[in-house]
Amino acid sequence: MSARFRFTARADTPIRPYQNMPVVKKRNQQTETRLLLESGDPVELPPAEIDDSAVLVQFDQFKPYVSELLEALRAGTVAEPVPVMLDGSTFAIHGATRTFWVKLWHTNGSDLTKIERAQVISCLPSTRGVQVIVERLDDDDSEVRP
Repeated sequence: MSARFRFTARADTPIRPYQNMPVVKKRNQQTETRLLLESGDPVELPPAEIDDSAVLVQFDQFKPYVSELLEALRAGTVAEPVPVMLDGSTFAIHGATRTFWVKLWHTNGSDLTKIERAQVISCLPSTRGVQVIVERLDDDDSEVRP
């Protein structure tokens, strides 16, 4: 059974020529000038050029921390895959006080030294270097005392 569709335009709605329509690419295709970083393993990122305007944030509350992300990317860092995302293209970038979940697009042929776009999906306070110590309860401590 085939479905039939009829496309109609209202008289006051201009029809755009085919040449001016946006191109939608499938997820597994990438443009030739910008490449999405994808890996199941940590990626050593060399110091990279990135414009301040190249960073897109999912939520405005992340904007105050963008400078920390830019500092980490410009200095070079390790991009660790975020396992819960299961897409192979979301990475954790650790800054001085925050951990950023990002997607990164690099200029084709730049050997990861030119970042065209960074999309911040999440920004969390860093827990690196925090040590949690849990003391063992003695048998006497397990009793409830009045």
